[in-house]
Amino acid sequence: MFVLSKRNQMIVRQTKSTNMKKLLFLLTLTGIFYNISAQVKPDYENQKAMTDLELGQYYKQKSKKQKTTGWVLLGGGAALFAGSIAIAENATIDNEASLVVGSFAFLAGTVSMIASIPVFISGSKNKGRAEVLLKQHNIPLSMDSRRNIPVRSVGIGIKISK
Repeated sequence: MFVLSKRNQMIVRQTKSTNMKKLLFLLTLTGIFYNISAQVKPDYENQKAMTDLELGQYYKQKSKKQKTTGWVLLGGGAALFAGSIAIAENATIDNEASLVVGSFAFLAGTVSMIASIPVFISGSKNKGRAEVLLKQHNIPLSMDSRRNIPVRSVGIGIKISK
């Protein structure tokens, strides 16, 4: 049987620890490089140009999604903020865990509410872009692109003067 001294046992433990750290670091780098190599470059040559109508509809849909995201961030932040206030009201000085949870909830709620501001601004910009692009186009009555028939109308104007 082979017996190591205390000093040699410490050296073996340190070596195992550093080897494990190196292995973990190499596995992390391998995962990162694997993901980087998996990224595909978009094929711009085969991509067709969007018409003003399609681009306007794209911006309109994007605006709706951004507005929804903004409301979710604002509502979730407000709920966390209100929850942190309720936790702070009921917390005692002896219960340090509830104070920490309340502080994190307060911070997360505040950051979430502040993060909703640029999302709302971006949504309103995209809405304006959509309005400009869709202003001169007939909106299709159906979502089926094969039946995109413009609707024509006739109007009569009567001038009324005193």
